[in-house]
Amino acid sequence: MVILQGIDLLKIERIKKVYLNYSDRFLEKILTNREIKQIKNHRQIYNKIAGKFSAKEAASKALGTGISNGITFKDFEILNESNGCPKLNFYGVAKTKLKNLSSYSISITHDGEYIVSVVTLLLSDK
Repeated sequence: MVILQGIDLLKIERIKKVYLNYSDRFLEKILTNREIKQIKNHRQIYNKIAGKFSAKEAASKALGTGISNGITFKDFEILNESNGCPKLNFYGVAKTKLKNLSSYSISITHDGEYIVSVVTLLLSDK
């Protein structure tokens, strides 16, 4: 088994400024349609956007690429289950790179003006 891990720390205000300047264009660049639908009417929209952005950064760091080499923000989709727990889906180049993915864990937390995300990927040796 191979364990890969990524972490990201983000100031929520940074995402808020970008969103206020670019609105839906920003969301369409970094989020899938299902993610946009899930956060659009949320009362803490800036926290939700920042959480998804940060989790995608952490996932891309776990891959060892960051958002580069064909990996885009939309290669990762973070949806919240009815109990609030995040679920991570992989698409595109990220999914191809993770063909041996056995399991993963994702954690997103915020305190005050910061969001922290941790993604751990467990790959089989096969």
